[in-house]
This record gives sequence, structure tokens and C-alpha cells, in this order.
Amino acid sequence: MRTTITLLAALMFLAGSFTYKASAEPDYAKWGRLAMKETAKRYQADIVDYKHLGRKTEQPGILSESFRLLLNKGNQKFGVKVSIWFDRKTEHVIKIRFAEDGKSVKKTMNYKMI
Repeated sequence: MRTTITLLAALMFLAGSFTYKASAEPDYAKWGRLAMKETAKRYQADIVDYKHLGRKTEQPGILSESFRLLLNKGNQKFGVKVSIWFDRKTEHVIKIRFAEDGKSVKKTMNYKMI
């Protein structure tokens, strides 16, 4: 009987430590939503695909998140790389840069630091 109780207690402990936890949003989710919002506003097009390209430290205290979005406008499909620079501590957006695939001209929106 004592062995059964010990075995049940051990199983309950193990079951509790292996329970599945729903993962929280990734760190870049907030910036992905902003990238999609600003891209949709700028290009007036449907976003049909989205990929997070990564995070970089641009300067001490300044990070950037980059995304590639595939847009569909009428019968035209094209890609846009969106990079968002922000302050690491305050998360205030410094600038957003849009670069269309195949074009060397980059369009930048600057934000005022508050």
C-alpha cells in the first residue's frame, strides 16, 4: 500500500511538471502588427503573407525588427521588407523603413520620440 501511494505521488508530481503551457506571444508580435498596419495604410493592398526576419541591435539601446510582407494589389503581387527601429527601454518607435522587392529606393517614416 505504501509503495502504491509513493508511486501515485511520484506520477502526480511528474504529470504536473510536464503539463503543456500555451506559449505567450513572441517578442516581435507587437512589431509585426505595427508593420502590417503601416504597410496596409501605405500601400492600400492586401497582405497575403508575413515572415519575421529577425531582430538586430542597431546602436546601444536601439533595436530593429524586420519583416517581409507579400502584398496583393489587384492582379499585382509584390514583396515589401519592413524594418522598425525602436528604443529598447521605452519601446518608442524611432522610424519605420519600407523597401519594395527589386527597388533600390527605400521609403522611411520617422516618428517623434516622446
